[in-house]
Amino acid sequence: MSRQMCNRPGCGRGAIDEQGFCEVCDRQPLPVAHVTVSAARAPEPEPEPEPEPEQQRPARGGAGVGVAHVRPDPWYGLGLVDSDQAPEAPDVPLGSSDPVAEAHRFCAAPSCGQPVGRGHDGEPGRTAGYCPHCGTHFDFAQPDGLTIAGRYDVARVLGSGAYGAAYLAHDRNLATHVVLKALNKSVAKTARHERDVLVGLRHDSIVRILGYEHEGPHLVLEYVPGEPLSARDGDRLETLLAHGVRVLQALDYLHARGLLHCDVKPLNIIRFREEGPAGALDRVRLIDFGAVRSHTKDTGPVVAYTRAYAPPETDPEHLRPTPGFDLYGLGMTLREICRSRWTDRSAPGVDSLHLLLDRATDPERPWWRFVSARQFAEQLSGVIRQVVAAPPTRRQVARPSALFGSVPEPLHGGLGAARPLAHWVEAQPDEEALLRMPAPFSSPQPGDVAAALPAPLSDPDDPGVTGSAGGALAESRLALRRKDAASAAGQLAAAGLPDWHWLPDWYCGLIALADGSPKRAAAVLTQVRRALPGELIPHLALGLCAELRGDRAVALSHYGTVFDTTPALGAAGFGLARVLLLAGERARAVDVAEQLAKEFRYEREARVAAVRLRVMVLSEPGHPAPTEDDVARARAALPGLDVDEAAAAALRAEIQYAEFLRTHDRLKLSDAVRALGPHAPTEREYVALVDLANRLRPALRWRRPSRRRESVAERVIPVSEQRPAR
Repeated sequence: MSRQMCNRPGCGRGAIDEQGFCEVCDRQPLPVAHVTVSAARAPEPEPEPEPEPEQQRPARGGAGVGVAHVRPDPWYGLGLVDSDQAPEAPDVPLGSSDPVAEAHRFCAAPSCGQPVGRGHDGEPGRTAGYCPHCGTHFDFAQPDGLTIAGRYDVARVLGSGAYGAAYLAHDRNLATHVVLKALNKSVAKTARHERDVLVGLRHDSIVRILGYEHEGPHLVLEYVPGEPLSARDGDRLETLLAHGVRVLQALDYLHARGLLHCDVKPLNIIRFREEGPAGALDRVRLIDFGAVRSHTKDTGPVVAYTRAYAPPETDPEHLRPTPGFDLYGLGMTLREICRSRWTDRSAPGVDSLHLLLDRATDPERPWWRFVSARQFAEQLSGVIRQVVAAPPTRRQVARPSALFGSVPEPLHGGLGAARPLAHWVEAQPDEEALLRMPAPFSSPQPGDVAAALPAPLSDPDDPGVTGSAGGALAESRLALRRKDAASAAGQLAAAGLPDWHWLPDWYCGLIALADGSPKRAAAVLTQVRRALPGELIPHLALGLCAELRGDRAVALSHYGTVFDTTPALGAAGFGLARVLLLAGERARAVDVAEQLAKEFRYEREARVAAVRLRVMVLSEPGHPAPTEDDVARARAALPGLDVDEAAAAALRAEIQYAEFLRTHDRLKLSDAVRALGPHAPTEREYVALVDLANRLRPALRWRRPSRRRESVAERVIPVSEQRPAR
């Protein structure tokens, strides 16, 4: 009989296993009707999660924004990290001569499982004897003398937890080492209930559960020869974060099957060396499924967990745990292992990492934490992208945002075009021919910024937020493009967005910009950045707000983060060049423009900006004039620009004015300004340009001869030379 095949777009080739999941993409097939409607779209979003209890998350209002969008690859951060520091594989531990710890001593009888060999009143427990409950013999003198189920020879104790001991044992049947997880009586029922599902788990980042032994009972797991996840000497920050993404992949796989791990912590994540065709790889696996529970069937509170890596005991997650319980544990795990790598918040990506983990482990606002492994992984991958943009990796990645549309406007503020003709028409020369002119460029107007920043797309992790208010938000966007802040605010209020989501903050920030208040906009857009630390669009928006407020240091920080991560967001590059030039760093500003020119979308404007930045004259004190080399380079680049003759004439005039400041050649400057005349749209402007050119010409100086030539009538002839009269 043929097997059912996956019908999801983007996959369509995997067979559906006995649990109803695709063997390739690990997702359930779509209903037939749904496939018909969505066959032309990219990979579909995960099925909507069950509604959370009312006390866990504030009630959601309906809101729809932009076009439907899904998150097809939230794990892309893994492709940015080189796995070149694989740890050495440790040797298989030898047998131990130590007795089994008291905490690991339980009766071996399947019907009993009670603690045995325990100490009382400060006295140690007996290592050998008989169970006081059922009379079964026990001997814990040496673990390597213990054989379980007639086939597992225990070599040593690996550790213990709330559910029993973990042993390294040699499986006689398979001739390999395995891990036996001894379960105490209180969880034996849960283990039996879940064993069939656990045995079926297949994921590269999840330890494989090989079987279940009634004796004990014990779970039989694959032995991974590694060590608990920690930061080793030489580990780069992105390497540790990539392990976090791998664990999130495992959790996403687990949660899609309705299971929760409930004990995510460094000790339960084994870091090991994996040999592959390309060499040794640094990998991790999630282990210790003793606390695993069904998300849908187990409705009681969590009874056993590691307090340091679990939400506060008053948190709603303890009453009815969701995937958020595991995500909180991973957030605390990343805090622990990255502690020594994130002390300098000015380093690329480090501040974003702080914000990411602040959200993941917020102790007071459970509704604000991440709701899915994919949502967490998208932001974590974005943080990795910021980290690897710095030396020594210097890897820049252009990637469409999962939550925001594109930014089509370069917002160059005049840098990417020739100086307007009106500037020359209005120019006023002084006695030394120095021109008083409008500023050569400016920051984009707040209203233009509000209209240019992108609309958010639908949020695949909060479908309730992106459901029914799309019309009102579309009207709000239209009002922003008209720079009608009042109308945009009214439409936003009509949309009924929940105040706990980042979406209303984004729109409130745009409305504040349209209303001409970048300071108020920055305050609310900062909340968006806190919620989405892996996204670059909030960085760009905050950079623009800082520039509009005149805070160049903050603007430089935000623009630099975006541009260093991906120059494809051209508005950040132009903003960075503006701020650098105003700070007196002409060479760095030119370098930014030349790097931006490599992006096809902004090539024309960026090449013009590079020429202008070399020769631009600023009236602010403390800004040095362009050098001879700047002028020569600008003049050499001019013929290669894709501009019309009017723009070329304006650029030549700007270059000539920069040269005039050094040579004081008024005649050449006058000729350059006169060449603008034919491009004037009106006779008045033409006359003004000719008049300016005439005023710039050097003054004429008439040279008088040393002595005046006498006329014939005035010449006096000496008597001696006079002819005698006849």
